Amino acid sequence: MQAITRKQLTSGLGRSLVARPASVIPARAVSTEAMDSRQALDLLNEQRAKRPSSPWHIYQPQLTSVSSIANRATGAGLSVAFYAVFLGHVMAPAFGTTLDSAALVDMFAAFPGWFATSLKGAVAAAGSYHTLNGLRHLSWDMGYFLDLKTSYMAGYAVLGATALSTAAILAL
Repeated sequence: MQAITRKQLTSGLGRSLVARPASVIPARAVSTEAMDSRQALDLLNEQRAKRPSSPWHIYQPQLTSVSSIANRATGAGLSVAFYAVFLGHVMAPAFGTTLDSAALVDMFAAFPGWFATSLKGAVAAAGSYHTLNGLRHLSWDMGYFLDLKTSYMAGYAVLGATALSTAAILAL
């Protein structure tokens, strides 16, 4: 590339060279091939098929990533369950019935023992895990447990505390 003098830079030629450096640098020869839209779509799908569609294919699952996904799943599941109960309370009179707390207790008491215990355990485990892992995330926001060793230690502590609190709730 040639050097641009101060006089050329202030002149119109210099400004056009600075604004459009491609006019000074020769273009590389790139081969192109005209395609119709169907061929372009086929080529795109062929290229997409060669790429992994998810990082699960690339990365080994780690405690931090799995616990984050589990925290989101338990939060979504608990939200869906609580909204369903809320909408049941609100919408039941439109169907000529009531769904109050006494009706829920009676319905729960009518379940077989194994099903009632399983349902109670699932809700207790999800609620305990989501709460305790939320506290872990808050500790991260405050700057604690950020290095690898303490992060894993806190993750295992959440799992242990979840098991203990779920067992305690089931014992009630």
